[in-house]
Amino acid sequence: MARLLNMLGVISFSTLLAVGGFVGFLFATGRLDTARVDAIAAVLRGEDEIVVEAPADPNDPAPVEDANDPNAEEARAPSAEEVRERRDQQLMKALEIERAAADLEARRRLLDHALHEVIQQQEQLTEQRDAFAQQREKIMNAAEDAGFQEEVATVEALAANQAKEHVLRVWEKRQADAVRLLLALDVSKRKRILEQLKTPEELDTLTELLEQIRLQGLRADATDG
Repeated sequence: MARLLNMLGVISFSTLLAVGGFVGFLFATGRLDTARVDAIAAVLRGEDEIVVEAPADPNDPAPVEDANDPNAEEARAPSAEEVRERRDQQLMKALEIERAAADLEARRRLLDHALHEVIQQQEQLTEQRDAFAQQREKIMNAAEDAGFQEEVATVEALAANQAKEHVLRVWEKRQADAVRLLLALDVSKRKRILEQLKTPEELDTLTELLEQIRLQGLRADATDG
């Protein structure tokens, strides 16, 4: 009997060591942890209960999504109609932008055309003004020449003393015109007029007249050369 008890004790101790080693192996390899040990102990104690989810009642109302919930809107995939509406809206915006750009380009071209026409009109107006000024100058020159020719003819017909008085008056107003008048007269007529200058003041004027006539001759020679 004592031997039997010793054998049972050795077997129990050996079994305990084997079980402890096996449990240690399971912990070392990660196959057993505290949560699993608790679950096994609960099963052995009869405390483990299997929770079975009851089937849904078909009479229960289905959950209703809140239309104002932005998260629900993002989670829900857009329908084909919504996709088509968004695409149409994007197309309309693109068309509006394109029309606005085309209208802006048309306005720019119209402004450039108007500006070009204004510049052309200004150029034409300038040309017309210049042409009118040239024509007026020609008319005035022609009239002046005609009037000068009449003046020359009148002085030619005057007596030398009267012609002298006229030349002196012209000299007082504009010396260049007096020199031009004397140069346009016949040489003999010019000589008779200059011979009438006898007073000291008239002799001074004669000297200046002869100097101007000489200079005019030099300029004429230089131009012809």
